[in-house]
Amino acid sequence: MRGQFEHLAREALQRKAYAMQKENGLTGNAPIPHDLWRRLVPIAREYEKGNGAIAQLYTYLLAHVNGQVDNDRYMSAFPSVDKIAEDTGIGRNRIARLANVLEAVGLLKTAYDYASNKREKLYYPQYYSGLSDAEVRRRLDVIYGQSP
Repeated sequence: MRGQFEHLAREALQRKAYAMQKENGLTGNAPIPHDLWRRLVPIAREYEKGNGAIAQLYTYLLAHVNGQVDNDRYMSAFPSVDKIAEDTGIGRNRIARLANVLEAVGLLKTAYDYASNKREKLYYPQYYSGLSDAEVRRRLDVIYGQSP
């Protein structure tokens, strides 16, 4: 590493290493896959331009993952649709569709918890997508009702 920006790169590397350490005093950090913006958002936008908002929903869900190992909802996020809409500005009627797109591109799995008097949706962000471009498109075709 040499050059005029070396000090900035070194500081970024140090902060990255510190941020990913356990018990660092921060409120927590999660890795964001480079594929999100480089591959998955562009493919999802082929189907609907507004699908760029999957990145906002994905990072919001990552920030709300329950990290308490002894909890039944460990590694899930479970904000209500109203809370997601309020915090992100994403219209509440778009959230389910965007979550479906995140599932199609391989960055989210969902489940329902019926333990209380009401059904609650649990979001399990996946930290990378193992799907090929062709598989992502096939899954998006299903959502958008397109023939293969």
